[in-house]
Amino acid sequence: MRDIPMLLRHANSRFAFLIGAVILLCTPASAQSDKATAVINDMITALGGKAFLEVREIQSSGKIFGFKNDTMSGSDVFVDYVKFPDKRRTEYGTYRIKPTEIINGETGWNIELPKIETKPPAEAKSLHAGFQTGFQYVARFILNRPGLVMQHVGTELISFRSNDVIEFRDSGNLLRLFVDQQSHLPTKIEVRRAGETFVREEQFANWHDFKGIKTPLFIIRFKDGEREREIRFDNVSYNPGMADSLFTPPAAR
Repeated sequence: MRDIPMLLRHANSRFAFLIGAVILLCTPASAQSDKATAVINDMITALGGKAFLEVREIQSSGKIFGFKNDTMSGSDVFVDYVKFPDKRRTEYGTYRIKPTEIINGETGWNIELPKIETKPPAEAKSLHAGFQTGFQYVARFILNRPGLVMQHVGTELISFRSNDVIEFRDSGNLLRLFVDQQSHLPTKIEVRRAGETFVREEQFANWHDFKGIKTPLFIIRFKDGEREREIRFDNVSYNPGMADSLFTPPAAR
């Protein structure tokens, strides 16, 4: 796959958070906030501006690779449907009737017809939290939230490119965006969810333009420094039109 930079693993994410806290103490808050706002505005413009912000549905397909102890543990093809603010459906495999996972708010189902299982509440809640701390949601629904305080906490070199580091809190979650100073596109997002002591991370690469919206076709996800999965997309479409019934199990329709 072309244009994929060498992505650095960050097992030292907790240390990076501590360094950011020290920098915050040494820089005037107003300057940090103004710089952060400018970086985020440039990022949104690079992503597609109004066209990016007005996306309410995303349909994508590709291949997903799972990892355990940094070794690939499995892979499958997928088709994914997202309807903001809180709906997701993912179908796996190539059979006509595909194993499917649905998240609708804090409720979810695993479907492998004729079997339909409701997800345990804790699992569904965790998936919902992941949805609403993922970059696609954060960029459209949190960064423009009135009263959100963002701080520019320094720069970091990733794959030999300088990145601005923007930190903010939302609903008890601590988030950090790393934005490439040249392209103004996000390199990664780090999230420490409310009530958790470890950091989750998404890295982005292989950016392509789909109808004026910049889209990463390669994503790597880490949990507490360990790689969990890689996602390689072959197609992405925006606002294709999705019925709400797509996000409910067959028996509930």
